Amino acid sequence: MTTLFAKLLVSVGPLLLLTLMAVAVYAYHQILTLNLPIPQALSLLTLVLPLITGISTQGARGLIQRSKHDQYQLTLPLIAVIGFQLIYETVIATLALTYILPPDSLACGLETRWLKLWQKKDARAIRAIQDRFDCCGFNSMKDRAWPFTSALACTNAYPLRQQSCVAKWRQAEQTTAGILLLIALVVFMLKVISLIYLLTSSSWMNGSMTRRFKQLTGMTDEDTEDNRATMRRLIEEGDRSASYRDEEEPEPSDQDQGPRVVPSPLVDSDNQWREEDGRP
Repeated sequence: MTTLFAKLLVSVGPLLLLTLMAVAVYAYHQILTLNLPIPQALSLLTLVLPLITGISTQGARGLIQRSKHDQYQLTLPLIAVIGFQLIYETVIATLALTYILPPDSLACGLETRWLKLWQKKDARAIRAIQDRFDCCGFNSMKDRAWPFTSALACTNAYPLRQQSCVAKWRQAEQTTAGILLLIALVVFMLKVISLIYLLTSSSWMNGSMTRRFKQLTGMTDEDTEDNRATMRRLIEEGDRSASYRDEEEPEPSDQDQGPRVVPSPLVDSDNQWREEDGRP
C-alpha cells in the first residue's frame, strides 16, 4: 500500500502542479484581457507557487533522506521551509479572498477601474469588456460606454444588448479570485500530504521522538534495557503469583476428625471417696 501511494505521489504530484500552473496562467490572462482590479503581482505569485512547492518538497525529501543518522540536522531547515510556504500560501489565500467577499464591496474597485479607463479614453479596454459580456456601459447602458461620441452610441451600434457590464464584470472578478484561492488551497493540501508521507515512511519521526524523550529524561540506552528487563521480570512474577492463587486448597475430610477425648474431673471424684470413708 505504501509503495502504491509513493508511485501515485511521484507520478500524479508533478502533473497536478503543472495543471495548477496552467490554471494560474489562465487566471493571469483573464486579469489582463478584462482589466480586472486584481493586482497582477497576486496572479504572478500564484503562478510560481506550484513551482516553489515542488522544489521545496523535493528539498524536504532530500533532507529527510540525508538525516537518517542525525535527525537533529533536519529540524531547523524543515521548519524554515514549511514556515515560509505557510506564510506564502496564507498571503495569497487572504488577498484572493478579499476580491471574492463581500460582493457589495467589490463595486467600488470596479467603478474606480472603469473610471480610469474612461478618463484615459482607453477604447480597446472598455470595448473588450463590453464585447466579452455583450453589454454597454458600467452601471447603466448609458454610463460611460464606448463609443465615446455620445451616451447612446453603444445602444445604437449594438441594439441587441440589453444590460450593463457591472454585474458580469464583478462575477468575472470573483471567479478569477476564486481560481487563485483554489490554487493556494490545493497546493497546501498537496504539500501536507507529501510531507506526512515522507515523515511517516522514514525512521525520522520515531528516531527523533525517541531521542528527544531520552534527552529530556536523561535516560541512556542501558537504562532503557534495564527498565525493559525489570518490567518483564515483574510481569513474569505476577503471572506466577496469579497461578498460585488460582489453585484450590484441599478441604479437611470427615474421616480425619476422630472422637474428642474429654479429661475426667479427677479432683472431684477423689473428694467423693474421701467422704465415703469418713475421713475429713
